[in-house]
Amino acid sequence: MRLAVGLFKIDTQTTQNIAVADRVQYVKTAVEALKGYTDELDKAHPKPDDLPLRAVFLAPEYCFARSLPKESVDHTFGKKRQVEEDYVKDTLRPTFEAVSNGFKNALIVPGTVAWRKSIEPALPGKHASVQEAADYRRDKYGDRILDAVDINMDEHKVFKWDTPVFPPQYRKVGDNRPALPTTRSKYNALQTAHYIAKNTAHCYYNGDCVYKYNKIGDFYEVSEDTDDTVVVPNRASKVLGANVAAGRFKVEGLDVGISICYDQSLSVQSGPTLQIVEPLQKTAAPVDLHILLSAHIPPSSDAANLKPGGMMMSCSSKPECNAVLVFGGIPLKPHKQMNIKGVAKLDVYQIWA
Repeated sequence: MRLAVGLFKIDTQTTQNIAVADRVQYVKTAVEALKGYTDELDKAHPKPDDLPLRAVFLAPEYCFARSLPKESVDHTFGKKRQVEEDYVKDTLRPTFEAVSNGFKNALIVPGTVAWRKSIEPALPGKHASVQEAADYRRDKYGDRILDAVDINMDEHKVFKWDTPVFPPQYRKVGDNRPALPTTRSKYNALQTAHYIAKNTAHCYYNGDCVYKYNKIGDFYEVSEDTDDTVVVPNRASKVLGANVAAGRFKVEGLDVGISICYDQSLSVQSGPTLQIVEPLQKTAAPVDLHILLSAHIPPSSDAANLKPGGMMMSCSSKPECNAVLVFGGIPLKPHKQMNIKGVAKLDVYQIWA
């Protein structure tokens, strides 16, 4: 296997005052830089026919979120994080579909986008009315919230009906709410809320979005003190041998796993008992490549279910958390680093296996 891997390095924690449209241009520039590198690599070393995949491009968590005023830098508690649904559907996705279509046989994951989806759609779609569609969504997302009870675990503790969504000791300065969100409070808020919050990694290949992974762990995904926007957990992963679980997809015959930041601190299990635990970043079946996108999470190949010879690729807001690890945890060194418009770096790796 030979791949060119590009890790887009930008501190998304302290650059949220950069306009979203500008961030899109930075990522597009970085993808073009990796494409140029890959094209030159293919010329120097003709690609063997056994693996069509040529390259992997990754950007970190929160690469796209609502822009802040210039005097602010990151989304501390009290600041709105989510961009609107129309922007994601009408601008962001078509833009990266076009970028992907111009870089053949490259898996492109342009970070994650924090956005919100309306519970009441503009059109009824397959339903008889808009109200019926909204009722359907409330029921669907409500069931998904309820499914989290007795399934999600953090630090070997079962999340119950009134368990906070993250340990209280990690509460941020400025969060003066009387209590942290729980399954109960989320379910109750959903009955009158107008929006569902999502943190989504879109995975593109040859112009198509081949997979969408929505973050499961909720650590200040909604940074406002509001019940009008509710984070709903992604579908639970399943510990059922070779069954495909959340966070696992295929590209050109390769099995790919993916997780986002706080997800690796959680575990998910299924079945009538609570005995078998699978860390979320581990897929139910082993994978060739595992992708971790984060704000600040150090990668560990032991935390990924890799096939022999598999690799874990971590792209983070923090430079020290960017890495490519081969099976057994051996880190690889970048072959080259490129400057992207003076605000970011692109670490490029040559993978030979």
